[in-house]
Amino acid sequence: MKIASITDSTTAVGLRLGGIKETHEAEDIVEAGELFEELVKKEIGILIITEKLAQGMRKKINKFTEEKERPIIAEIPDKGGPIPERKEVIRTLIKRAVGVEIKR
Repeated sequence: MKIASITDSTTAVGLRLGGIKETHEAEDIVEAGELFEELVKKEIGILIITEKLAQGMRKKINKFTEEKERPIIAEIPDKGGPIPERKEVIRTLIKRAVGVEIKR
């Protein structure tokens, strides 16, 4: 399964060190949106996007994930750490994917 990413430059370095070869660096939301449109047309299984970039493309990402199964969009924190309000979204995605609600 092919993995690609849209991240800031610091996160891209970490992903490359982790073995992800197709890393794309975006300086802003516009560039990230253009990369997103380009990458979802390719044969990619997982597309990793930093949370901050994904927030700026929320409508585009939500529309895509409602209509398509692949690539799976995985949002990860950048060097600034996780965005607190994303926890509920992750719980909802897990419940939708496996049919089980995870509570703490």
